[in-house]
Amino acid sequence: MNKLIKYRYLFMLPSALIIIAGLVVLFTLGFNTGIDFSSGLFEQIQIAPVGFDISYSGDGSANLSAQQGVLKLTIKESGNTTIYEVDPNSYKTVNDAACYLGEINNITINIKNDSLDMEDIVVGANFPVTLSSAPFHVNFATNSDDVSISDIRSALSPMNGLNVQVAGNKSDGIFSIKVKVDEGETQRELESQMKSLLLELASPEEIVTLQSDFVGPKFSSTLFTSSIKAVVIAVALILVYIWVRFRFSYAISSIIALLHDVLMMFAFILIFRLEVSSTTIAAVLTIIGYSLNNTIVIFDRIRENVIYVKGNDVDRTIIVSIKESLSRTIITSLTTLFAVIPLAIFTTGAIKGFAINLVWGVLVGTYSSNFIAPVLLRLFHKIDPINKVKEKKKDESYHIGDAYV
Repeated sequence: MNKLIKYRYLFMLPSALIIIAGLVVLFTLGFNTGIDFSSGLFEQIQIAPVGFDISYSGDGSANLSAQQGVLKLTIKESGNTTIYEVDPNSYKTVNDAACYLGEINNITINIKNDSLDMEDIVVGANFPVTLSSAPFHVNFATNSDDVSISDIRSALSPMNGLNVQVAGNKSDGIFSIKVKVDEGETQRELESQMKSLLLELASPEEIVTLQSDFVGPKFSSTLFTSSIKAVVIAVALILVYIWVRFRFSYAISSIIALLHDVLMMFAFILIFRLEVSSTTIAAVLTIIGYSLNNTIVIFDRIRENVIYVKGNDVDRTIIVSIKESLSRTIITSLTTLFAVIPLAIFTTGAIKGFAINLVWGVLVGTYSSNFIAPVLLRLFHKIDPINKVKEKKKDESYHIGDAYV
């Protein structure tokens, strides 16, 4: 720990290299902005064959839903409600399910592919659906790579700002598609254009929309500006709080350490091309608070130990204070990581991105609190000495490790 002071500038070298690498990526590739910051249409589609068509010709109403692989048909006729469930454990294939549903009055089933498994039913944005005399297509996922990501990119190449990624397993045929929106374009126009371009790869019945989000240019600009303001205001209020609670040297050291954490987070996001969205800003603000808490614990101990360290040695005070706080910081960080890492591994979507950012942020915040902020405090101590305190009588019963003798 004594080497912290001796090799203090070496502790800043890894951070400097990562931040520089992030800046290089920023000026060459820019941020991988999410739909809420870049504006446009985001759709997750799946190319999936039709297993069977189903229609309803009765006088009542028929609602078809699908949850966790179980197909549920609810029919309301003459004041009576009847529910039919197709569990893949009981009805394993499309043929089994079609035979069961086909026996229901006013329900018509047209089998397209009887070899498909019911457990592979695709639950898209089109569920639940109210059935009518027009056939409703029920799609199923298959382990096929007939349509590749290059095929999708080629088909949608006329669209502005196209970004296509594979979602899930490659064989599932699920693609995340993001396109930019021009001023005046509507969601319906973009969706229609995308669907028409994809028709060269699959029939309309085989293209299933799993998710669809649209953000206009005006809203995305407002959201981006508000997010930047939130970060700036948070940092400014923290500066005021620490300045009031501590001396100026503590405040400026904390703020620079927090800016270091923010830059390190964005460098990580840039290098690994993670999506920048409102969830990312939430992660940044969370880490600012987390890192600040660790830094305040150490600075509080430094302020107390200034009085008691023999000879009023600032370097010794900083080292002893870090030693006394290190076990607490490590336990807190590990506890947080134990809670967040499973989310980063087992979840998907925005929660997964938030958790990944938190894992990196906790590591960076712990590092900066123990190795960056105290070094900065020693530097600013020359401008605003931290050992200028009122003379107090030492409490002989107070000991700080091996420092107070």
